[in-house]
Amino acid sequence: MEFRPTLSRDTGVNLTAADCEELLGSTFKFEGEPVSLQIHPGLFYCGLGEAVENQMPGFVLPNHLKVACYCYRQAAEVHNNPVGMCKLAALFLLRGVMEDPVQAIVWYQKAADVGDAPDKCVVMQIMTGDARAGVAMDQPRGFALLCEAAEVGYVQALFQVARCYLRGDGVEKDAARAVTCLLQLITRDDAATASVTTAQSLLAQCYATGEGVEADTVQAAVWCQRAADGGDANAIGMLPMIRTCTFCGTTPARKHCERCRKVRYCNSTCQAAHWNREMEPHKSYCRRTAEASQPEAGGGGGSSSSAQ
Repeated sequence: MEFRPTLSRDTGVNLTAADCEELLGSTFKFEGEPVSLQIHPGLFYCGLGEAVENQMPGFVLPNHLKVACYCYRQAAEVHNNPVGMCKLAALFLLRGVMEDPVQAIVWYQKAADVGDAPDKCVVMQIMTGDARAGVAMDQPRGFALLCEAAEVGYVQALFQVARCYLRGDGVEKDAARAVTCLLQLITRDDAATASVTTAQSLLAQCYATGEGVEADTVQAAVWCQRAADGGDANAIGMLPMIRTCTFCGTTPARKHCERCRKVRYCNSTCQAAHWNREMEPHKSYCRRTAEASQPEAGGGGGSSSSAQ
């Protein structure tokens, strides 16, 4: 069957509902059931667009991508269908055809907003390359688009920006800015729970390793515990390692040095031993840290502890 749609000035193609129904009604099924234009318009246009895009038998369309785009737009814009939104976003990745990565970000985010988050963020495709989608690796470009998305309020993009700063992907490595981005995400009221827990887990790693922030096992344990409570698998696995005694390595370490709040101990004996040990005693580090963070504070004992 040869199917030649009428081209229009506005959309590039003009399909009548009756022709679409007759053409596709007998072939397109969703989960084994025929999909009707009247009952399932969003899915119907998605199915038609996919059939046209893949040039299924029975379709002879020289401008098939324009027709597919029209179908996906009908599903996405008119019928608010998340599958159509993702399909439309994917078309915006086709280099030399209708390439517009910013629009791809917009449609992927809209799909996520209605409950159908894509498996891959379009920006990650740009940063890592995707031969199937015709996208060459371009990390700086991908990072710039992530920043644009973050600036207009896309929370997931803010997390990706933080990871780029930590890894140096597409931008000069800057762990301190990564920590700032993570803290911004965590304190946002509109951030999804999954995004927050993932950011908390990454922030805990930064505190544990001293990357972008001064190493602080207490803060690392706090953020790791919050992420673990939220169900983050990485945090659940990392928590026992963070809650180890700085002196003997025993878990759990429930006490911390109240003066510097940087290290944890399993009991007062380990704390006192670490405070006065011959090589690199904690008292020297503790006093320097406390004085640097509170220069106006007076002296005092540094071996007090608190249970957590």
